[in-house]
Amino acid sequence: MKRISVVTLGCKVNQYDTAVLLNQLPKSKYIKNKHFDEKADIYVIDTCTVTHKADSEARNYIYRAKRSNPDAMIVVTGCYAQVSAEDLSKLHEIDYIVGNSHKSMSLLKVIREGEKQKEPTVLISDIFKEKKREFDTPDIDYFPDRTRAFLKVQDGCNYACTFCIIPKARGRSRSLDINEIKSRIIKLRDNGYKEVVLTGIHLASFGKDMGTDLFNLLLELDKEKIINRIRLSSLDPADLKNDLIDLCADSEIICPSFHVALQSGDKDILKHMRRRYSPDNFLNCTEYIRNKMPDASIGTDIMVGFPNENESNFRNSYNLLKESELTYFHVFPYSKRKYTQADSMENQIDPVIKKDRSKILRQLSSEKKINFYNKFVGKNINTLIENGSRGTSSNYINVKLENNLYDTGDIVNLKIKRVDGEYAVA
Repeated sequence: MKRISVVTLGCKVNQYDTAVLLNQLPKSKYIKNKHFDEKADIYVIDTCTVTHKADSEARNYIYRAKRSNPDAMIVVTGCYAQVSAEDLSKLHEIDYIVGNSHKSMSLLKVIREGEKQKEPTVLISDIFKEKKREFDTPDIDYFPDRTRAFLKVQDGCNYACTFCIIPKARGRSRSLDINEIKSRIIKLRDNGYKEVVLTGIHLASFGKDMGTDLFNLLLELDKEKIINRIRLSSLDPADLKNDLIDLCADSEIICPSFHVALQSGDKDILKHMRRRYSPDNFLNCTEYIRNKMPDASIGTDIMVGFPNENESNFRNSYNLLKESELTYFHVFPYSKRKYTQADSMENQIDPVIKKDRSKILRQLSSEKKINFYNKFVGKNINTLIENGSRGTSSNYINVKLENNLYDTGDIVNLKIKRVDGEYAVA
């Protein structure tokens, strides 16, 4: 019996990929450690590479694994492995580097048959040049340590934002067949899950490689109602049309919860980023959501300190966010990524300025979230119990439970008593 420690860094797509690996490991031969730093025979780090911080975090886990057991086999996979295999090869703590290009075909084999290496063994190919690459992620029976299951229905991205390395890490957009999606949701439902979160690298591109789209997928799922809840992960405002919003508003199973990526509220910065929408497009989209679904949660991603972002550009972002219908936002300082156009742009912004601007926007986000939560004090909200102390409402409110009266996985109506920091208390 071998012990394995696994950590997943980054997005929900990575979390699904890790879940696939853990589903494939026979329980008769492997025991997953509860904590990564426990002594293990094998350590797997599924990496992100969106920012320098993500790369640094991955390296930290590599060193932690080596300290926990110098004799263990260390496997690094994911996006950092895909785009920076040469850099990672210099770290002699690593035994195998498995890029996203080889996750499906090689990762499990490495775990089951691999041995300690004198130098890192690299398994990687140029994933973005594989034009005919198909969606190749297997299904899963369970989602480890989660009450809500993620389901990857799309992978890759065909666009080329000037700051983003992810297309090189994930390849071209490809989608899972709609009938297969329904089959996988049914399996998850039958294994006890009541909510499935549809995920993808660029979810709004779903189906374009197969002659369909996200609207038709949601229409089928809504019609058949094969599970209690469907939730959408991040969407691009350039592709979020009114008919899809109307469908979500009328649905009994699609959660009133949206994450619509903005990146900047300044039209010139958006052009430099090569985004496919304007600030007005974004505002029109979020206002339409709010008009159709007054109680919907609407979040976004916002980047600060992109090259050439002056004080006026930043204030345009701040003012848009303040005036918008958003309920929260994730704030990211711009991080230079090799192989991207923005990496060589002039007028890179001082890190101190990025930090100050990030702090301002995070404070605004906190205020917006608290104001949104306060709207529901004294009201009942539909909540999935995550554990004995917390739950997640259909409109993505973090609910803290004062009394443990429910079983994990129950969906119940809870009356909100007050707001306590980042939680609504029931």
